[in-house]
Amino acid sequence: MILVYEREVPDSAGAAPPTVLEAHMRLPRQIAETGARIVAGHAVRPPSTGVSIRDGAVSGGSLVGGAQSLAGCFVVEASDLDHAVWVGRMVPVADGWIEVRPLLGA
Repeated sequence: MILVYEREVPDSAGAAPPTVLEAHMRLPRQIAETGARIVAGHAVRPPSTGVSIRDGAVSGGSLVGGAQSLAGCFVVEASDLDHAVWVGRMVPVADGWIEVRPLLGA
C-alpha cells in the first residue's frame, strides 16, 4: 500500500496544484510500464471533514496530529517490496511524502 501525506490536503481535486494533477494522470501508465499495477487508489478530503472513533467515543476530525495529513492511498500489485518502493517514488506530492507498507496476507 502506498500512503500519500501532504502538509495541506486540498478540499477537492481541482484545488490541487496543476502540476501534481497532471503527474497523477500519467501515473497509471508509468506504473504499468514497471510491471506493477494500481488495484485501487483514492484521494481523501482534509482531516477536518473526518470523524474519529476511539474506545467507542466519536469526535470530529482526525486524532492524528502533525504537520502532514493523509491525503490519499494506492493499493498496488508489485513483485516485491523493492518494486513497490520504486513505484512509490513515482507518486507526485505537492509538499509531503510517501510511505510504502506491505499488506498482510490471508
